[in-house]
Amino acid sequence: MSKVFKKTSGNGSIALYLGRRDFVDHVDSVDVVDGIVKVDPSGLNGRKVFVYLACAFRYGSDDLDVIGLSFRRDIWIKKVQVYPPADGNPTKTPMQESLLKKVGEQGCPFSFQMPTNLPCSVSLHPGPKDDGKACGVDFEVKAYIANEASNPDEVIEKK
Repeated sequence: MSKVFKKTSGNGSIALYLGRRDFVDHVDSVDVVDGIVKVDPSGLNGRKVFVYLACAFRYGSDDLDVIGLSFRRDIWIKKVQVYPPADGNPTKTPMQESLLKKVGEQGCPFSFQMPTNLPCSVSLHPGPKDDGKACGVDFEVKAYIANEASNPDEVIEKK
């Protein structure tokens, strides 16, 4: 493994590690999205750590996001609890084994198997005079700290 992609939270409680950012749709199957979340239990205050993979369609630029309207629609979301481990001891991929050696005992593996009926990533880039993100379909992986995976009333810190 030559390059590791890492994103750390602002307060340093969690860090997300991915071995790659490109996952291929082989028509009858899709590459497994797998990685490690390094968790500092002292910063959790009894909460849990979740990772989600979302497929979303963005159909407007950020400057059009007025009066609370969002120009982004989630097509598919999958969430897994990584800390404390909910599934016992999952099978680890070779990439996860390598990352676990790097991050140590605080590493929690996760993996997602995407369904084959999701659209592939595609983007329409804005013109030279336009601002904002590209329109199209994209996928994102995020790790977050919460009491429950899908509680709409819970405020999740952006840190």
